[in-house]
Amino acid sequence: MDHQQTYLLNGLVTRQFGLGRIARFRLVKRGRQAATYEVMTAQQHEYLLYLYPPTFRTEQLAFTAGVLNGLDRERFSVVPMVAGRSGDFVGEGPQGNHLMVSLVTSGSAIEPAAMTVHDISQVGLRLAWMHRLLKEHVELPDPGPPLVEQVDSALQRAPLEGLSEQGRLNLLSALRLPNAGEPGWAHGDIQADALLHDGDRQLRTVVDWALLHAGNPLEDVVDALWMLCGHPRGGLDQAKAAALLEAYDTLSPLRREVWTAAVAQWAGQRVLDAAAGRRALPPRLAAIAAAPEQLAVVIASAF
Repeated sequence: MDHQQTYLLNGLVTRQFGLGRIARFRLVKRGRQAATYEVMTAQQHEYLLYLYPPTFRTEQLAFTAGVLNGLDRERFSVVPMVAGRSGDFVGEGPQGNHLMVSLVTSGSAIEPAAMTVHDISQVGLRLAWMHRLLKEHVELPDPGPPLVEQVDSALQRAPLEGLSEQGRLNLLSALRLPNAGEPGWAHGDIQADALLHDGDRQLRTVVDWALLHAGNPLEDVVDALWMLCGHPRGGLDQAKAAALLEAYDTLSPLRREVWTAAVAQWAGQRVLDAAAGRRALPPRLAAIAAAPEQLAVVIASAF
């Protein structure tokens, strides 16, 4: 990073978070939602600094920071956030970006193609544990507008490329199906960059929490299946998919008949995130959104 930006961030972090004199900033890869820097203070304390773009609302980021600190107290492996001098977790960064600070963590992502069945099984266990803790310790908000209404509005404003009118109607119809399981919380962005492993390939921590939302936890399972177990040309690696589902089921039992609703809700939420500029569309989303029952059959056949 250039000297001017270093000077600016140094002043912002020192003023808002009181970390003392900053000795080093270094841009690193930790997830994909924010620009992330390793920060070293003159006292040899290390932190991660996140700069989220303005598409992520400050209220949502502040709420998520509180949730992460609660999960950290429950010994779920996340990176706790540091509150600023005013008690807030989120400050204004350069050009309206949102600035947050967390305690430092180690770990790196594994590319999906390099993930073994054991790696995928760890993801399934971690997701189930995460969903149980969130449900037990984070109160659900009052229900907002139904997801089908939000998705319908988003598609009217910005049609999804490759999604025909009949496909749109199919997605909306699937979104009206009964919710798969009880309401809960979904991380919202389960992909390789959000899962950091140590040198022994043990899943160490989960990052990229800014899309945390009340909804169907099985959205995260569909996300993990498609983003981590998907073949480049379509379909799922059945051995990896089975490992993820079996591991998840040991802590949070799955029902076989719910997958069409879960896939539709996953696709609908991805449409909303892309429309707001918070997350890129997953590969082949239009085809999945047009016929969510097809991916649901593939998932059911793996479990």
